Amino acid sequence: MAQRREPGVLVLAKELNGAIEKHVEDREYSPTYLISEIGGKLSRVLIGGVLDQLENRGSESDPFYTARVIDPNGDFYYLQAGQYNPEGAAALSKLENGVPILCVGKVRARTPEDSERTYVSVQPEGVRAVSMDEINHWAIKACEDLIKRINATKVFGVDDDEYNKMNLTIREKDGVQLAKEFYPTIAIENYSALLYDCLTKLADTEVNSSETNNFTGEFEPANTASVSGEKVTNVVEETEDISIEEETKEKVVEQEKAPASDSSENDNKVLDTIKKLDEGDGIYYDDLGIAVSLEGIDGPMLDEILDSLTDQGLIFQPRFNHYKEA
Repeated sequence: MAQRREPGVLVLAKELNGAIEKHVEDREYSPTYLISEIGGKLSRVLIGGVLDQLENRGSESDPFYTARVIDPNGDFYYLQAGQYNPEGAAALSKLENGVPILCVGKVRARTPEDSERTYVSVQPEGVRAVSMDEINHWAIKACEDLIKRINATKVFGVDDDEYNKMNLTIREKDGVQLAKEFYPTIAIENYSALLYDCLTKLADTEVNSSETNNFTGEFEPANTASVSGEKVTNVVEETEDISIEEETKEKVVEQEKAPASDSSENDNKVLDTIKKLDEGDGIYYDDLGIAVSLEGIDGPMLDEILDSLTDQGLIFQPRFNHYKEA
């Protein structure tokens, strides 16, 4: 398998800003991960929202860009890109405030010597201007990932059978375990409230604070909700008879029953995206990941598809981490 960068984890701003504990694995070239309270293991992230307060605090010859990105819940990510990140700085230089964007970048945490507060920022590696519909699709997927972490945190160390039924990836399991070690007491209800608020705003309804505080994290699956062309009116529906664990189980069964044609269809989606976005030198892996994530293709799936297309002789890498049609 060709060496690749880690895929970006979808994470809302509030969870990211609270990820102040660092973790480095005992292996060569391990990145520095930030571990969120609810179990996110974060090195590279895929974030979305509206660009705000974009400013070059350096000069034209030596730029240093800072910006905020307002996520759909109204919380802020903080971007920084300077001389050590020329690609990110160049991408930000072409954008304007008020533009909806999707951004892949590396997370950084800094605690000033004269402060006890830790500041978390993102160093952008790839930035793409998108529509608000795409931001909403991204937000739904970010919420789905969050509910998985919430549910895993609830049962970890309490109900091993239910935990194992979730079929978490190694990375997801590591995140949950590390979070328990770094944050012995976790206010899970804070993340249930974050989830409720974000989904309610996506549904374009008024947030009820009392319902927010009592939200248990149970709702209809969001992956069938349509954002394009109509309001997401059925995303937030609390249910009494379907738990998150059961939803996860149903998804596994559905995946097992999925026809083999799904794999071929996803291969074609990736190949078509490479053809469409390649401007001559191949498409960068992170940019490809952003584009196909909205088609329901995540990082591990994309890696498998790229290997398959390479084995078939349909694509190649003209340079590291860039893909081009053969």
